[in-house]
Order: sequence, then structure tokens, then C-alpha cells
Amino acid sequence: MSTRKKQRLSCRVDGQTAIVCLDDMEIWDGADLALLRDVLNRLIQHDGFRSLGVDLTSVKYIPSGFFGMLFEWYESGLEIAVFRPQENVRQMLWFRMFFAQDGLDRFVLTDADVRNNSPSEQIEYHRRAFTGDLLVDDLLDSDELDADLEADADVNVRDGFLIGG
Repeated sequence: MSTRKKQRLSCRVDGQTAIVCLDDMEIWDGADLALLRDVLNRLIQHDGFRSLGVDLTSVKYIPSGFFGMLFEWYESGLEIAVFRPQENVRQMLWFRMFFAQDGLDRFVLTDADVRNNSPSEQIEYHRRAFTGDLLVDDLLDSDELDADLEADADVNVRDGFLIGG
């Protein structure tokens, strides 16, 4: 008897988009990712699809290689979308950085906000956008910070940094 687990994969077409789903696979491993890559590659190479989607309805964990694979296809000019990602998938850093909601259950891969920025500008954009942190320089213009600094003699501002005294 084979110890290899049965792979259940389905594919549907919605308009110009081929959407693939690994049915009931909550946690993907390397074999699942390889199967998905092979199917998506066949849809691109043999069937000519330029818009691909992956249904993430049941997925709770995705290997980071999945995002890299999708980004390579995106950079080659394909439209990439994921459908119905669970909250824990939406909270993954890569997902938050590069997917934009487009409809109720559809998220498209995009780097439009950072494409023409230097790497350091991209890092700063993502740091601010996804952590909600403000730079000390942003706060230095605030009257509220000035009042707090005057009230707290142990804190100094030097060269744009808060330094404990």
C-alpha cells in the first residue's frame, strides 16, 4: 500500500482567470507546493492563461516559497490573485506587503506602491504601512510630544532620536 497521500486538486475558470484549489489542504508542504506549481505552470504554458488564481479557503499555513513562486510569475506579466484567504494567511508579512483587496474575497498581487522606489524606500514604506509605527521625525513636529518631553526630564531628543536619560 502506498504511503503517499492522495492529492485532491480542482481547477475552475472564472472569466479569463484559471483558479486552482488544493481541496481541504489546511497546511501545505513541499509536495503540495510542487503539485500546485506544476498545475499552474501547465495552465500558463499549455493553456495560455495570463490570469491565475489560487483558492485559499481551507489553507491555514503556506510555505514562503509559494509567495516567491507567485511573485516570479507576476513579474513576468501574469495577473495573480488569491481567493478567500483565512485571517492567519492575511496576516503573513508577505501577504500584507504585496496583496491588495479587490472585491470581497479576491486579493491581487501588486507591487505598484513600491515598484520605482529604492530598496531602502521600500523597506520604510512597508515598515510604516504594516506596523503602524511613526518615525520620531514625524512626532517632533507635534506639540503633544513637546509637552511630554518637557514633563519628562529623563528623555532627550538628539538628532531625531529619543534617548533615555
